Amino acid sequence: MTPSNNSGVKVQIAIILDDVGAKASDAKAFSLSKMVTFSILPHTDFSTDFSYWAAQQNREVMLHMPMESLHKVNLGEGPILAKMYPSEVEMALLNALQTVPHAVGVNNHMGSKLTQMTLQMTAMMEILEKNNMFFIDSRTTRFTKAKLIAQKTGVKTARRHIFLDHKQDPSFLNQQFDALIAKARKTGKAIGIGHPYPITLEFLATKLENLPKDVELITISNYLQETEKFRINPRLVSQQNSLNDKSLQQVMLPN
Repeated sequence: MTPSNNSGVKVQIAIILDDVGAKASDAKAFSLSKMVTFSILPHTDFSTDFSYWAAQQNREVMLHMPMESLHKVNLGEGPILAKMYPSEVEMALLNALQTVPHAVGVNNHMGSKLTQMTLQMTAMMEILEKNNMFFIDSRTTRFTKAKLIAQKTGVKTARRHIFLDHKQDPSFLNQQFDALIAKARKTGKAIGIGHPYPITLEFLATKLENLPKDVELITISNYLQETEKFRINPRLVSQQNSLNDKSLQQVMLPN
């Protein structure tokens, strides 16, 4: 672990858990600190239920929007593609948001190609601006235009600094977590992204309960200096009484 900050001022880290909702076992992530932001994949069996359950926890929810990659990968249902016209981008984004009704922001799933496309990214940012949503650039390419376009359209934005678990190994996770804290100590705050892998969930459960005294875990909205109160977007959220009768416990797996 890097040395503690002795200034007396706490530095801040925000953790986004990507790919939530792809499988039932992702429900184990609900035991993590409520300050961990869930970025939920759209159009999956658990997209909407997990969005509701996260909201019931007062946990912040983002849409993990599939976007075209430079590599041949399976993006799942309803991605934004580089060949799309602005009206098609809007339809794809709004259809995805319908399946993640409590989302207050978006980050890209894949997107090494799409985040370089001015027309399509502008169309997406215009929809986010209209709906008071933010964008976090997962930064899957150094050629991304996401931050510049977001700023031009008035969308609150930030970027991922550290991927925590692209190697699923305890020593690597520890190394990356230390790098996240070191970045926060250098700049005041930093964003890390992980995934609901069993090893990551176990690691974060321990680490986030034992943060150094000079480190504070915050939500993405806090990072962007939004209100600390959990926000639900009134333009997009469905009525709470449509909550599926299934309980969280029904998909929880035994320890």
